[in-house]
Amino acid sequence: MDLVSVGITCFNAEDTIERAIRSAQAQTWLPLEIVVVDDSSTDGSWPIVQRLAAEDDRIRAVRHPENRGVGAARNSVLEHASGDFVAFFDDDDESRPERVAEQYRRIVEYEFETGARSVVCYAATNQVYPDGQSRYSPTLGMDVTPAPAGERVARLILLGEPVDGSTGACPTSSQMARRRAYEMVGGFDGEFRRHEDTDFNLRLALAGAHFAGLAKPLVVQTVTITADKTVEEERRFALQLIEKHRELLKRWKWYDFSRRWTEMKYSMLQGGMMNALPRIAGLFFKSPLKLAQKTAWALPNRKTYKRYRYPNA
Repeated sequence: MDLVSVGITCFNAEDTIERAIRSAQAQTWLPLEIVVVDDSSTDGSWPIVQRLAAEDDRIRAVRHPENRGVGAARNSVLEHASGDFVAFFDDDDESRPERVAEQYRRIVEYEFETGARSVVCYAATNQVYPDGQSRYSPTLGMDVTPAPAGERVARLILLGEPVDGSTGACPTSSQMARRRAYEMVGGFDGEFRRHEDTDFNLRLALAGAHFAGLAKPLVVQTVTITADKTVEEERRFALQLIEKHRELLKRWKWYDFSRRWTEMKYSMLQGGMMNALPRIAGLFFKSPLKLAQKTAWALPNRKTYKRYRYPNA
């Protein structure tokens, strides 16, 4: 049986980190190790991690001397993991006991059926919001073979262009892959404190990876508001992502539009429709066809959310 490393990055999560680690300990898959990287928390997270590590020799606890951001923390997980497979959990989420086993099965069966050498598996999630509302969130390539792969996925990620009618998010909190998939693209970009998962998925897609997902929501994903999730921070890292991949966007002839679309999107989030109207008008007069395409591409998302329902998740 292959060893699976569960990786958990932690930062100021004293209220939820024990729950996340307990959900890793409860996984039905064996053999299993748990690598917890504390990114220099300033609350009581680290003592909790140390206590749990002392109680279970499967837990390897690592602490950064200074806060380096989630991308760097995930790279530390990869550096300390010993497994042939790595599954990432978030410090405020809870995974179902069968999650690792089902994702392992999906990856291995997909490899056998297709011969693909690089496969990443995401599970759908049940997102829980601060007001108690919950929503089923689908993921890419749910229960389909062959699954979306390659540059088509890259265009979905950067442009929103639909792929074979399949849509959905790819959060690292529900991600699992063979170690070699991470090594193939050099892990995560430590310069990103937000959108590091988007950048990772983009580079993985451009390297030819297949995105084979599961429709069953195997993760209860807690949606939290933190200092690095402000609209301004989201905008900054969204633009940083565009600049990092500007040559690709230029090749596709979407660079200029993507920048202006992103500025419009975050203007709307910060100040509402009236604040964004001048930017919308600029998009309409300068790139009417691209604006129409971009708007049309967003419609399949609504259909997907209505199609897949797990009310008891």
